[in-house]
Amino acid sequence: GHTVMATFHAASVEKLIQRITGSPINVPKTYMDNLNVVIIISAVKLPNGKTARRILSVSELFGYDGVTDSFAFAEVFHWNPETDSYEFTGYMNSYLLENKIAVKRGIPANKRRVMYQELDRRAKVLEKLHRSGVKNFYELYQ
Repeated sequence: GHTVMATFHAASVEKLIQRITGSPINVPKTYMDNLNVVIIISAVKLPNGKTARRILSVSELFGYDGVTDSFAFAEVFHWNPETDSYEFTGYMNSYLLENKIAVKRGIPANKRRVMYQELDRRAKVLEKLHRSGVKNFYELYQ
């Protein structure tokens, strides 16, 4: 299938699922396993007193359990309002990285944690670009 992105007004993963599976949308709960990631965004007050929009959390949705009528999901990124920074709470524990992306890339089960080393490498490259003042890809080639 094709990658799809949509926006909804919801304050949490639970509220989003209620809106999608409830009236008038009525998507069957069993279809919700097609939803991989939920990003919650909100206007917040920063430590300096200013108001800004921030991604509050990024959560991975694992699927629906028909027996308990519940959804399994885990927050993998979390915004820290005190420092206005993000914490990767899914480090070494990401369902999508280990069970979907690694599988699609043909990475064997015993080597899937290598994905985190690649994330670390990419984060270091981005941090170096940030420290160098590079703001867009045009500046990268100068």
